[in-house]
Amino acid sequence: MEHWVEYPPNPSELTLAWRAPDGVLDRMRWAVGVLSNVGPTATFRYLRNGEFKAENRGKNLAQLTASGFRGYPTFDAGRSKDGIFAEGVLEAFLRRMPPAARPDFPKYLELYRYRGIPLAPMSLLALTTAKLPSDGFSLVDRLDPQSVACDTVLEIAGFRYRETETAFLRDGVELQLIPEPTNPYDSSAVKMEASGVTIGYVNRLQTRSVAMWLKTRVVSCWLLRRSGRGHSPLAFAFMRMRSNENLPMTS
Repeated sequence: MEHWVEYPPNPSELTLAWRAPDGVLDRMRWAVGVLSNVGPTATFRYLRNGEFKAENRGKNLAQLTASGFRGYPTFDAGRSKDGIFAEGVLEAFLRRMPPAARPDFPKYLELYRYRGIPLAPMSLLALTTAKLPSDGFSLVDRLDPQSVACDTVLEIAGFRYRETETAFLRDGVELQLIPEPTNPYDSSAVKMEASGVTIGYVNRLQTRSVAMWLKTRVVSCWLLRRSGRGHSPLAFAFMRMRSNENLPMTS
């Protein structure tokens, strides 16, 4: 695959997502917190009450706890008086990644199709999601619907349920991104197809922006790579978005 990141994501906020381990009945990807790098220092806070329900299909914190969620280890909610953490936040999340000083760090970034000058911390976390196989956490870039150029890597949601029927696919094949407004779970859902076969979906935390881009931008997507075995196969896509003056801009 010859596609490389030219315009890396540059978000000011990332959503901390969590997915329960195998064996838990409800394995939806929960939005649990927000990492923000707007002011003089990065901050983190947990989603609460109505905001939490709005981001999680109307489900509440009690349901999240019943799925096994106990908070992010570094940020104990009981130790924050105002609900905002402001010390060592970026450092805590960057520890989820290989140290940048390692000789093989450039090779790690190539997994996400990046070569170039060092990325800013938020861009690095957005591109890689800082996901570990051990705890279910990841950082999701909600994507900026007003951006005019962006290259990023997306984990293909739901691929694990379609691995057998997509075994014929080869890395690098072009994917079609198709809005699915009649989806019973998310009217902004965007499915991914290859040769007419549905292989998964765009992460629900990113669908609103991707759906907007499909109306107002030129968006291309390719199957990047697959990894994982057994009950947890994963697949990733490389997505490229550019502006198009011939398409109408909508709000």
